[in-house]
Amino acid sequence: MYKEIILDTRELEAPEPMEKVMDTLPSLDKTNYIKMIHRIEPRMLYDHLEQNDFKYKTVQNEDGFYIYICKNSFADISFFEGL
Repeated sequence: MYKEIILDTRELEAPEPMEKVMDTLPSLDKTNYIKMIHRIEPRMLYDHLEQNDFKYKTVQNEDGFYIYICKNSFADISFFEGL
């Protein structure tokens, strides 16, 4: 199946959440994705993702924001539709 890389950044101060996700992005391929958990919506991240061959989906819940990030080449992009 797919490998989930969890980045829980809720307790980190800026710019650490952005640095953590940027350091992890190069490891993504068609079989893994990032689940980033953040206390605020990381809007600055979205432009970078869109310009660099990544897709994302943001889901807000009581814990904060869950941002699912994958490469455009992810094996089954429909995997994220039900989240």
